[in-house]
This record gives sequence, structure tokens and C-alpha cells, in this order.
Amino acid sequence: MKVSVVIPCFNAGDQLIEAVESVLAQTYSDIEIVIVDDGSTDARTQSLLREHAWPRVRVILQANAGPAAARNAAIRAATGEFILPLDADDRIAPTYVEKAVAAMSAMPEVGIVYCKAMKFGAESGPWALPSYTLRELVIDNVIFVTSMFRRADWEAVGGFRESLRHGVEDYEFWIRIVHLGRHVVQLDEYLFFYRIQPVSRTTGFSSDRSAVVSTYAEIFRSNVDFFARNAEFLFEHRFGLYDELALYRSRYGPIDAFFTQHPSLRKFAGCLRRLLIRLTAR
Repeated sequence: MKVSVVIPCFNAGDQLIEAVESVLAQTYSDIEIVIVDDGSTDARTQSLLREHAWPRVRVILQANAGPAAARNAAIRAATGEFILPLDADDRIAPTYVEKAVAAMSAMPEVGIVYCKAMKFGAESGPWALPSYTLRELVIDNVIFVTSMFRRADWEAVGGFRESLRHGVEDYEFWIRIVHLGRHVVQLDEYLFFYRIQPVSRTTGFSSDRSAVVSTYAEIFRSNVDFFARNAEFLFEHRFGLYDELALYRSRYGPIDAFFTQHPSLRKFAGCLRRLLIRLTAR
């Protein structure tokens, strides 16, 4: 079974080299790599993509349209039965594709195969995402984008939703694949390496509450049937949060009330907290 690794690239520079080399080092041989340059303006990236000599690699150029559009363009040009997205600044372990293909081939009802992830860069250590369950997926995304799926399922759900320019377009994509009735398998190994950068599309999205709210609202409206079918999970989570808030108030409510009555002390406590953070960061 041929695997197409699709890499959207925007000003990734030398980080792209690491990503591509991690794919070329795979123990599984029937692989092609499709890179979509999503309107890069960086001279190093442009030169690298123009002059590369990587085997089994095709480069497609397009005006900047976002990662979802770039992935869709790459998949349209791909010839593999199985698809594995990889962001241009991340890496995969040498056996990831081989083990993911084995899981997909063994169980035709499986629509998504992923693994455990290790962070590197500005942070290091395991990426402590909750394990996949349908309940967890209803609440929020627990599957990173570098997960294998079937091209046929990509066609069935209409690809990645390109209007989700800010982020979590992979979450919406996984929802639609799971809603087809497909199963999800997580390999019990650290086979994906997720680069953490001080400033990135993800950090910008997370800090913009308006963008977060509008994005998740669009995901909800576009997948009402999925969320309605699994509404019990949403309300279990909601009322669980109410219980946690009630417990917090029972424990710390008197302290909050005290600081409300003495705003100068609240301000002092805030200054002290910031000072302690700076001291411990040194």
C-alpha cells in the first residue's frame, strides 16, 4: 500500500529538511512525499524547495491559503491509499509509517492511526494528551494532525475545512471521519516529535479568545449531528466543571471574599506572585 506524506510549508526553512529526512529514513519503502509551499516569502525556504535533490519528493506551489488548503492540495496530487500529514517543523520516528500501515491494513474499520508524541524545541518531554475515547473527542481534540488516514475517507468527508484558518482544522476533520463510523487506534510508542516554538500559529490562536470561540462555534455548527448524537458527553463534562467550581468556592471562597473587601491586599498579593514567578524562573 502506497503512503503519501503531505507537508504544508510556509517559511519553514531548515526545519523542513529535518521533516523530510525523517520521512526518507522510514523503514517502510512505498512512500511518496508531497510538499505544498503555501506562499512562502522566506528566501531560504524558496531556495530549498527550488533546488532540492530529495528522492520521491514533489513540490507544489500555491498562494498562501492556510494549512488546511495546503494539505488538501497535496492530497489531491498524491497517489497513496494512505495519507500521513506532517507539519514542516516536526519529525517522525523511522518505524512510524510501517507500524501505522500495519494497523490500518489489519482492521478495515480503522480510519485513524496515531501514536504517542514527544515534544522538542522550546519544551521537551512527552506530550501529555488524554488517550483517545469518543467522549474525549466530543469535548476537545486529542489527536494530533500527524495521524494516518485513508484517502477514501478524506474524499468521503470533503477534505480539511479550509475556512478554519486560525487552527484546529484537524479536530474538525477527525470529527467527520469518526462520524463515518471509523475506529481510532493509538500505537503505544513515541513515534512523533512535535516541535514547540515560543511563537507559532498555535500560540497565537490560543491567546486570541475571540478566534478560539468563533472557530469552535464553526466546528459545532458544521457538525451538529455528531455533537447531538453524543450530547450526553458534553453535558457530563459541563456539570463536572460545575462540581469542580463548587468545590473551589467551598475551599477558597472565604479567601476570595477577604481580598474583595481589601483590594489593596489583593494588589499586593498579585505583585508578590509576579515577583516569585520571576525569581523561580531565574
